[in-house]
Amino acid sequence: MKPLPVVASIMDAEFVKLDAETPIKEAVETLWRKRLFGACVVDKEGKLVGIMAEKECLKIYHQALVTGNPRLLEEKNLADIVPSGFKTVPSTMGIFDLAQIFLENEFRRLPVVDNGVLVGQITRRDLMRAIRQYSQKESFRMERQ
Repeated sequence: MKPLPVVASIMDAEFVKLDAETPIKEAVETLWRKRLFGACVVDKEGKLVGIMAEKECLKIYHQALVTGNPRLLEEKNLADIVPSGFKTVPSTMGIFDLAQIFLENEFRRLPVVDNGVLVGQITRRDLMRAIRQYSQKESFRMERQ
């Protein structure tokens, strides 16, 4: 039986990252143009600062509307609003452990971090593709004798 894939073999290493100093309005436009639900936010050294998701976009736009201050979108940058409590996974994690994390949380994507540096991202769709491919090759069914 072939060994189970690990995150490194199925993650996306080429993806949109946003700089922590990016103004909110610019970041929202980037997400909108690229049709993304969110993106990882990194500092100058490539370390993960947080994740900019649709929810954070809605919060800041709501705040700008409620306060009547649309300049808020240009005055604040991503580092000001991204939540700091986020989950990451290492590139060496197996797909079953990864599946358990996705099952227990509402995340659509998880940053992949090794030694404090963002090296990739993994989505539920990436995981589904890997499990589907693995099951086709390594068959989960019992062979007839």
